[in-house]
Amino acid sequence: MRAIPSTLLIAASLVSVSAAVRAQDNFLSVSGSASFVSDYRFRGVSLSDKDPAVQGNITVNTAPGFFAGVWGSSIQDYAGATTEIDVYGGWSRQFGLLTPTVGIYTYLFPGASGVDVYELYGSVAGNLGPATLTVGLNWAPDQGNLNRSSRYVYAAGSVGIPTTPLTLKASIGHERGALVVDPSGQTTSKLDYMVGVDANWNALTLGIAWIGNDLPEKSRFNENAKNSFVVSLTAAF
Repeated sequence: MRAIPSTLLIAASLVSVSAAVRAQDNFLSVSGSASFVSDYRFRGVSLSDKDPAVQGNITVNTAPGFFAGVWGSSIQDYAGATTEIDVYGGWSRQFGLLTPTVGIYTYLFPGASGVDVYELYGSVAGNLGPATLTVGLNWAPDQGNLNRSSRYVYAAGSVGIPTTPLTLKASIGHERGALVVDPSGQTTSKLDYMVGVDANWNALTLGIAWIGNDLPEKSRFNENAKNSFVVSLTAAF
C-alpha cells in the first residue's frame, strides 16, 4: 500500500484550523470533515488505484449563502502528483423545499503540470421529510489543459429510515467530453452509479456503497473501471 503522509498532514491541519475558528456568529460559520475511504472513487472511477485514501475538507459559510472551501485527498501517482487539492466556492440558499447551488470547482494536483482544471457547476436539491433528491450539472469549458469542453449531469437521492441511524443513498451520473477519452484519443462517454447505506452516530458516519461505471476494460482507467464495494468513515466537525 502506498504511503500517504502528505494527505495525513492536510487532514490534521484542517482539524486544527477548524478548532481555531470554531467560534461562530450569525454571519459566519465554519464546517469540515476528515475521512478514511477504502477506495477514492470520483464519478465511479478509482483515483487511488483501489487503495485506501485519507481525505479532509473545510468550508466557510456565510448567512447570505456564499461559501468557500478546500478539499484534499491522497491519489495514485498522476503525472507526478500524489495529492489532489480542490478549491471551491459558490452560493447556496434554501427556498421552501428547494435549495439551489451554483459555483466553481478548481482541481489542483501539486507536483504535476498541465493537468489542473476547473468546472462550473449548478444543482437543485429538494427535501421532503427524510428524503432528499438532488439534480445537477458540472461543466468544464475549453481551457489550457483541456482541448475541448466536458460536462457531467447527475441525480442523487437519500432517505433516512425513521427511528434508526441509517440513511439509504443512491446516485447516477453521465459524463461526456474531454475528461473521458479512450486510448485512441476519441471522446467517449461514461455512465456511473452508486447505491449504499450510511450509519450515523453523533459526528461519525460509517458508509458502505457499491460503486461502478460502464467503461470498457480498454479504457484509460483500465482495472480502475471495476465495480466494487467502498467503505468510508467520516468525522464531521
